Amino acid sequence: MPKLSKRLTNTLAHSLPTPGEGYELYWCKETDGFGVRITATGARSWVTERRVDGKTTRRTLGKASGRNAISADAARKLQIVVSGELALGKDRAAERRAEARRKKAEAITLGDALRDYVTKKRRGKDGLPLKDRTRDDYLRMIEPGRVKLDGTSTLDGELFTLADKSIFAITAGEIRTLHAALSKRGTAGRRADYALQVLRAVLNFNGAKIEGNPLSRDTAGKDRIRIAPPRAKGDPIPADLIGAWWRAATAVDGLAADLLRFMLLTGARGAEVRSILLSDYDPTAARVTLRDTKARNDHVIFLSTQAAEIVARSAKGKTADAALFPIGDPGKTLLAINRAAGVSGLAPHGLRKTFASIAADILPTSILKKVMNHVDAGDVTGFHYVRVSEPALRGALQSVADFIAAQAIVKENSPGVAT
Repeated sequence: MPKLSKRLTNTLAHSLPTPGEGYELYWCKETDGFGVRITATGARSWVTERRVDGKTTRRTLGKASGRNAISADAARKLQIVVSGELALGKDRAAERRAEARRKKAEAITLGDALRDYVTKKRRGKDGLPLKDRTRDDYLRMIEPGRVKLDGTSTLDGELFTLADKSIFAITAGEIRTLHAALSKRGTAGRRADYALQVLRAVLNFNGAKIEGNPLSRDTAGKDRIRIAPPRAKGDPIPADLIGAWWRAATAVDGLAADLLRFMLLTGARGAEVRSILLSDYDPTAARVTLRDTKARNDHVIFLSTQAAEIVARSAKGKTADAALFPIGDPGKTLLAINRAAGVSGLAPHGLRKTFASIAADILPTSILKKVMNHVDAGDVTGFHYVRVSEPALRGALQSVADFIAAQAIVKENSPGVAT
């Protein structure tokens, strides 16, 4: 950074050589902290430099050449103003940068914020990202409806009406309007709550403050939209109909019925069962492994004889990368089984609840948690110390399977029950 041997003028600034790369600074001999910066591209700008709070601070005063250039004298006058402001703690350049960052942040739409959220969000307890299925579900909330191959149309995503709006411009009234619209269009209660829960998470993630936000805990209870806590969907099979349901399920041939029976025998979630590949099945050890479960772990299921029979049948003729239960939606089969058994309103997740209800009566709590793959990091003993052996887990699953099968036999031979 050479210091010139004379006063820096317009003529001198225009005559100074252009550096081969980067930039060069030339400082005026007569005016302290006043200079010209010349870049390798030939751009020339007046600059000032001074010490502020023990640090060297440099600021551009204006162009020294080209369009909108200012003179050396005008730059010197501006240097006095800028230097004084810096001494008083006012930094125009920093303020402009902060304002630019604020405007850029406030330009972020809900759609952009949600896409960023699903990429960067990590679970607090283990630092893991969102599962692919969860991420896709969130993103569908900001997508427009589409026309399907059969000509019917799907609804817009729950958050689509706000997708192009800045997250800093969303109002409390718009959130209430959205909630009313979701309720009016018949969106299932939990699904509407789920969408608002996602909206709240994205707003919090970006620090968006909304006056009177009905989703905020800082808002008075009477003005707040209540988001119901998640709960497992569906009720279990009534205890006195377990046998009837099992008989009806075993009377139906096909992969869907096998999938439903396997869910009842193991307590596994439907989505996790449908993701099992043949490579996850070990026939020699009589076990299957559920990959990347809701608890974000791999969970081994030790097959009861009844479950092993189902899996062996389904595995025939499949390659290692094939799904063991390639079923999209077993709903129709489940409905037929429910009707035959006299069970009403049973959803697929109700099978997991039924398994848990049975297991709770015949298994110790520590083993029940393990077979259900319920991970509680707050349970120091269970999470960090207790290791349940394979024989204990295998025996537990066999006990539940035998109980279910026995219910079918008891009911079948009971007086007054048709066989």
